[in-house]
Amino acid sequence: MAIMITGGTGFLGSYLTRHLVQEKGVPGSELIVFDRYPNRERIAEVSADVTVVAGDITEPSEVIAAMKKYQVEQVYHLAAILGDPPAAQVVSYMKVMCEGTLNVLEAARVIGVRRVVYGSSVAVYLGGPKWRSVKRPGEELDEDDPPSPGGFYGMAKLYAENLAALYTRRFGLETVGLRPTSVFGFGRWIRGSYASGLTPIPAQVHYMVLPELAALGRPIAMPPDDTESDWIYAADAAEAWYCAMNAPKPPRLVYNMAAEMRRMADVTAHLRRLLPDAQITVSDQPVPTVPKMNYQNLRKDLGFEPRYTMETGMTHYLNLVRKSAGLPPLKQ
Repeated sequence: MAIMITGGTGFLGSYLTRHLVQEKGVPGSELIVFDRYPNRERIAEVSADVTVVAGDITEPSEVIAAMKKYQVEQVYHLAAILGDPPAAQVVSYMKVMCEGTLNVLEAARVIGVRRVVYGSSVAVYLGGPKWRSVKRPGEELDEDDPPSPGGFYGMAKLYAENLAALYTRRFGLETVGLRPTSVFGFGRWIRGSYASGLTPIPAQVHYMVLPELAALGRPIAMPPDDTESDWIYAADAAEAWYCAMNAPKPPRLVYNMAAEMRRMADVTAHLRRLLPDAQITVSDQPVPTVPKMNYQNLRKDLGFEPRYTMETGMTHYLNLVRKSAGLPPLKQ
């Protein structure tokens, strides 16, 4: 049996690739990492043991050829472009996000893949420029709340959910989608681009990337202490994908993925303990965060349990950052 991960050297895909080999004992010879711009450095620990295929999900012949050649039975579809596109790149963006997903599902149907697990997003719930959701502040989003995407990213993810559900109903292809909240971890700062696959995030970085900059010696200003956000570490996200693939008969087609809501004061305090010499201040400017999501169905139906707290995940993450930069590990 072979397993394919599309986007397997991307941010979330690289965590899953390492997770399957190092923690789940999947033989590298049975793991196919399918990526348009493979970045072997992100999977350096297992790169020599897995099969890396340079392929484009927007080219159906490349997708089906890889599945057929390696006799793929399970597919994790994580290839995507994070965030909304610039106006001039909407068409190419939607080609990746929508047509690419169609190509993966259709190839899986033709080849006879057993199950496709794919990445959706909390963005399917969010509409408008201030990330308004269908729930009031403090209320939890659950899978039965109506989707209300307000951007191309959320719309593309909702398309993927509807398309996967149709493939399940019409053709019997097993599909499970997970809707992650914001995920933190090594690799979020550098994400895929349209041309090179490795474009730095703009100077106005996401607040979940600020700890990485501090670990590299750059001054940062954390969001206000009373800001609340879910903090799920990418290694826990990898475990969630694995649970979704291996649960015997998931009763739902889509699940929320989250971990723990924490105040930014806790995050800032932990960073200061880990990095006593870092220049860490606290801003008075609010930042948008995603609403709280109820992920009890993920725990109940798929057996997922987070293994990392914000503190342990942050420590692991920053040590990966420092190792990559040739810096000594953190003193704990």
